[in-house]
Amino acid sequence: MMNKEQAEHIKKELFKQIEKLPEEQASVLEKQIKDATPEQLEEFLKQNAKQSQECLFCSIAQNKIETIKIYEDSDIIAFLDIYPINVGHTIIIPKQHYENIEQLPDVLVNKIFYFVKIFVPAFLEVTKAQGFNIYVSQGEIAGQRLKHFSINMVPRYEKDNVNFEFSRQKIGKDELEKIGEKLAKAAHKLTYEKIEEKKAEETKKHREKQEDEAAKSIKHLKRRIP
Repeated sequence: MMNKEQAEHIKKELFKQIEKLPEEQASVLEKQIKDATPEQLEEFLKQNAKQSQECLFCSIAQNKIETIKIYEDSDIIAFLDIYPINVGHTIIIPKQHYENIEQLPDVLVNKIFYFVKIFVPAFLEVTKAQGFNIYVSQGEIAGQRLKHFSINMVPRYEKDNVNFEFSRQKIGKDELEKIGEKLAKAAHKLTYEKIEEKKAEETKKHREKQEDEAAKSIKHLKRRIP
């Protein structure tokens, strides 16, 4: 168990951290920490460590964390970012935990991006935005802070000081053709496999339908034979 001196040191560090939180939330936490005994402080740290290990987006999807919801159904949820790039910055996530886009079932990919498509007119009208950015960050190196797939919709305005410009590299034609050939082969291979997989599935369904119809016909004929 921590002693009184250790408890006071930890309180000071926690006070520094909660300064970044919204005023109302920071005020409540400050009072709890200030009045906490060393035993209560240890329990607070344990609970905080446990929560930090949980997925924030999963907690939002399960209504464990309050947020401002824009849309929700059985599969997806859209809500406002509480630390937005611009006001109206919206995050769309699948309710079930998937870390990246390739893990999502095709039907869920379709549903999420279809929602984004049909939401755009209302998004622009309400935010009065002159344009918007849609982006997905996958991998820590690409800025993915939480390991839960998400789409960000950011309203844009003239002189909003938001910069999505990136430095460009000049690459030789030979190198571009080399990587282009590899990507093209991979893309064609995947597309071919998906098409063949779909054909096999359709063939199986068609065969099962024919077998079912044949079984019904035989059954009907047996009834008519005296």
